Amino acid sequence: KKNKAGKGDEVVFLTEDQKLAREGMYAVRMDPQFWYDQALERVFEATNEFEVLGLEATFTEELSVIKKAYRKISLAVHPDKNKHPQADAAFRKVYGAFETLSDLQQQKRLLWEIGNKDFSFSASEEAAYAQQPTEDDDDYFFQWWWEATVDQVEKAAEEAEGAQIDHFAEMFISDGLGGDVNEVRWIGLSKARDLFEKERAIFIDCRSDHIFASGSIPGARNVSMERVGNWGIVDALGRELIHEMLSTRRHQLIIVTSQVATPYSRCRAFCRYLLRAGHTTLPAARFRRLRGGIFGWKHKGGPVTQMLAYHGDEPYPAPPPPPLDAAAL
Repeated sequence: KKNKAGKGDEVVFLTEDQKLAREGMYAVRMDPQFWYDQALERVFEATNEFEVLGLEATFTEELSVIKKAYRKISLAVHPDKNKHPQADAAFRKVYGAFETLSDLQQQKRLLWEIGNKDFSFSASEEAAYAQQPTEDDDDYFFQWWWEATVDQVEKAAEEAEGAQIDHFAEMFISDGLGGDVNEVRWIGLSKARDLFEKERAIFIDCRSDHIFASGSIPGARNVSMERVGNWGIVDALGRELIHEMLSTRRHQLIIVTSQVATPYSRCRAFCRYLLRAGHTTLPAARFRRLRGGIFGWKHKGGPVTQMLAYHGDEPYPAPPPPPLDAAAL
């Protein structure tokens, strides 16, 4: 019995079929494309954004969990690594899931749509989700990433994933004054264009100066986040714009836009600064963020002003701000 009992050091002779099976197993392990294709298939088979990122369908306020899942899946389906002909589509779908779940309001709506019973919705939330999007957000279902290039999606992912500008603004503005940035709503591209054509809204573009110079909404005021950081929100806005917001156009919406306006893009941080500076005069209900940003505006055929290109090594030069009284707002 002792001699027959296996000790783990025996020499085992494999049959021909077993040898072929073993060689096949190692051949699969040595082919990275096999695993990339497996990841791609899981993405395409997913029926909702939680499944795309391999997450449990439950409300997740911890954005680091969503970011970690996005990084893991996006690397496996990225066209630079995955040579499958549909890798770019899979990458866009993964990014779309990341952007959707990063917006906590959209995450709640998704849980309601898939019938999650573990999360309790308020009566007002149930009523809102049962209705169609409001007229302010007529392009609620516009998914810009399906129309963008992989490079454009990557740049948006870098900004959204880092969320450094918004995080810095949140730390800098911590005294509790001003409206809640989470109450700033999105506005759809069609509604925004209607207001633009009727001159019934103030458009503020918070992209960098040199990016703004490459094309912008006609009449939009460029107040870059770089200027806000260097000069402060009041000096960055300038007397004329402040006068418009508080006096001559005080009844109009203020539409803030960035390149693609992800849930945590720079236009969100810009709204934080404005709400704090105008805590007695500018409520959150006065602001809107342009869904799809400048990318969506151009894609939907919105008019764009082409400015002279700047070819220097430094960012597009901006004029020095006039000194202002901080109490202006």
